[in-house]
Amino acid sequence: MASKTSGKRASVASVRINLDTADKTVPKMPVRSKPSLGNVSISNQASWSLTGLLAAQRMTKNLKERRAQKVALVKKIEIIEPQPPSFASRPPEKVQVSAIRHILEDYLPLRLGKTTYDPKKVPSLVKEISEEIRSQVKKVLPARYKMLCVVTMGERGQEDIKVVSRCLWDPHADNYAAHVYQNESLFCVVSVYTVFCE
Repeated sequence: MASKTSGKRASVASVRINLDTADKTVPKMPVRSKPSLGNVSISNQASWSLTGLLAAQRMTKNLKERRAQKVALVKKIEIIEPQPPSFASRPPEKVQVSAIRHILEDYLPLRLGKTTYDPKKVPSLVKEISEEIRSQVKKVLPARYKMLCVVTMGERGQEDIKVVSRCLWDPHADNYAAHVYQNESLFCVVSVYTVFCE
């Protein structure tokens, strides 16, 4: 961008071209396959012009208007209650998970409060706990629901343990409840799965 003799400067960097060949203070740089332009000096001082500022203002105004038009075209999304698909099970009454959790939270401290971990007694203890929980949960279970109770028990030491499960079921009708109980000697994880059967 070359500056004109009228005094206007380029917007980013001003460039001066001296075509006077008599001045030999600055050595000429030979350019391959292009003719030499003479002595060229470039200054990196930022210089602003009114026309450049007006052009930038017009460009940002156009960008703001286009962005506002795009936002206006986007439809507002309303969050609605997910409806089960037509092929899904539709039980007349769903399982009250909070009632099952309440049963687990009340039962486990009473049953395992002062129990110490004994590897010989744990298999029979797990079966007893599972049967007792199943009998209590059946009282609050709606009709046509099947239930599965899984009890995991181990010695409480310095190590960590994760109990993970994965199920393939109908999320509109089936559900589960889980509770973890710990005392000084053992930990117990109880999971109750309820599945609607047509």
